[in-house]
Amino acid sequence: MIDREQIGIRIAALRKKAGLSQQSLAEKLGVSAQAVSKWEGGRNLPDIDMFRELAWLFHMTIDSIVEGDLAFAQKSGQKALPANVEALFPDIERRKILRSLSTYCSDTELYNIARELSEGSLELSVQAGIVRMEGKVFQEGHPKEKREERKVSIPAALLGESTLRETAPYFAKALGEMTGAVEPGLRRIAELMCCPECGERLSLENKDESKISYICKNKHCYDVTDGVVYFGSHEIPGELWSLYMKNYQDYLREQRHSGNPRYQMGTVPCSEVRWQALNRLRPRVILDMACGTCNGLKYDLQRINWPCLVIMADLSHRILKYNKRYFSEEMVNPYVDIVCLACDCAHLPIQDGCIDMVVSNGGFESMQSKMMDGFREGYRVLKPGGHAVYNISIVGDHSSENTKKWEYLYGTLCDSDSLHDRIYDIQEWEEVCRDTGYASTETREIYGELPAPEGDVFPFENEVMQWMGAYLCVSGK
Repeated sequence: MIDREQIGIRIAALRKKAGLSQQSLAEKLGVSAQAVSKWEGGRNLPDIDMFRELAWLFHMTIDSIVEGDLAFAQKSGQKALPANVEALFPDIERRKILRSLSTYCSDTELYNIARELSEGSLELSVQAGIVRMEGKVFQEGHPKEKREERKVSIPAALLGESTLRETAPYFAKALGEMTGAVEPGLRRIAELMCCPECGERLSLENKDESKISYICKNKHCYDVTDGVVYFGSHEIPGELWSLYMKNYQDYLREQRHSGNPRYQMGTVPCSEVRWQALNRLRPRVILDMACGTCNGLKYDLQRINWPCLVIMADLSHRILKYNKRYFSEEMVNPYVDIVCLACDCAHLPIQDGCIDMVVSNGGFESMQSKMMDGFREGYRVLKPGGHAVYNISIVGDHSSENTKKWEYLYGTLCDSDSLHDRIYDIQEWEEVCRDTGYASTETREIYGELPAPEGDVFPFENEVMQWMGAYLCVSGK
């Protein structure tokens, strides 16, 4: 007899091992996310053509998915435990448990299980029932068997490997249900968010993976749509990603583009200087302000080797949806949980003083007229002792002829949507940091201002700030 529940568990395990969300798997198969959710929940089965697609996608046989034979366990669990899980468990017995679960859990889930086991907040055991028959007794004139029942709890560490292999899918399913089948990042962000309408704390509500929302006590509700927590924000003039990137293939071309050579200048590139700051401070919660395609932090995400929650915040739901897919499929790091918030970064749905580090790779400047509002918001959400790590465009010297010429040419673009009310030299920016409340600001020049051109025509149509120099700043609260 076909066991729908077990087939669903195996499909979910294969999906997680591939680093796919239900929505991503559905898109690859040409079905709805609800269909995938029903398969994994054991409510429906894929048809035979879909089983073929699943088998091809996951490099399995149909029989392995349906029957759960040894080939399934070997192929889906063949790699070693992630390094961050190994580090938590020096003892062989508990590693044995985690290896059995690795077939059915993603690396992130496995790490969270290992962390709770190591902290003592989670125990795994098998309940065995013992029934002893003691003859018949009469109740109200009718014979009834007298039974003595006892329950015995057997720690999972005492189970043999074959027993663990058979019980692992049940452990994995129960653990998933205990956590609400919600990505770890979405659970963690619930502790940090507040309603942008009334300021009350938001709580996570989900009945199944296809319907996840955050709701405050005043019933303001914000859904997770395409993996993104959506607060109803819209793109602004000059930053219309929906026109520039009309589909995911456009997004991939942008991600794989080498970028403007100007931004790669400097004896030590900005990306490396930023990584040095991150690696030194090792924050547990990072907020990327006005992240766009996350072209700054993505280089750091490949190198983070400590448990970390990364929050990508931007106005554009579209670009965040693509970020979520890209970083889930092509940039997976088992140490990092990623959450995307489509919101106004000048009015963040985040509580005061709960973020370890705010980062910005041109994000503050991309907010245009709201740049300083965004900068102050970054300060508000930082913990005391937290840091903002960001690059900022800076002029060399307002009194120099070169800077005067550039400021004149820049001023001829008065109708541009991407202009700022004020441009700063480094001393003026350090004063802004002090006025905002930062106790200290370390600055490092990455590259200097370009030589001004002859004539009276501003030379750039796009990225109009590129004539300015750039500094990497680390501001401490």
